[in-house]
Amino acid sequence: MNLLLNIAVDGVVYGMILFMISVGLSVTMGLMRVVNLAHGGFALLGGTFAHWMAQELGLPFWPAVILAVAATVAVSLPLERVIYRRIYAFGDLQQVLATIGLT
Repeated sequence: MNLLLNIAVDGVVYGMILFMISVGLSVTMGLMRVVNLAHGGFALLGGTFAHWMAQELGLPFWPAVILAVAATVAVSLPLERVIYRRIYAFGDLQQVLATIGLT
């Protein structure tokens, strides 16, 4: 019975996480009228930078996070200016396909 309760609670929690992700994507893509799926890739890049700086360089957590944000901005800003800005003129489906292909 305890295992069944744990599985039920885990299922509800996972459902809530999926709901929050879908609401965030709906707001981002619905209100802004920009379908850019590169946000997840840049978030992954920032997390990778933070992990690398904390583990390999031995930085404390907050300086690693701040430097990871700066590094992610340094990588993503040229990509936005050169590549992603051209995608904004596409239709919704073309934006999705282009950003998935680039990611």
